[in-house]
Amino acid sequence: MQIEAADDRRSLSAAIFGNRAAADVIRAIVELTQMDNQGVTTRMVARHAGLGDSIVRPVMLRLQSAGTLTARPRDSGPRSALHYDVKPGVLWDALRRVTEAMPG
Repeated sequence: MQIEAADDRRSLSAAIFGNRAAADVIRAIVELTQMDNQGVTTRMVARHAGLGDSIVRPVMLRLQSAGTLTARPRDSGPRSALHYDVKPGVLWDALRRVTEAMPG
């Protein structure tokens, strides 16, 4: 049943966002930021969503381009972890609500 819900969610994600993983990435970001209100990294989101970094990174960059995520300055140079903050607002709320309405 969970596998079917995940397949349905990924199909809806592809239809709505043009990417099968987008809904899972958005859900993971919502869950991670609700837990501790800290910035998230691609690795944190990938681990939480059960996806590979290479699948999550393009979605994170698209969310940044859309203005729903903002990148923090890197703490320890160009190879250190890049943290993103959610930019609260109507668009982020709409993305969150759409993904919450999806199966599983």
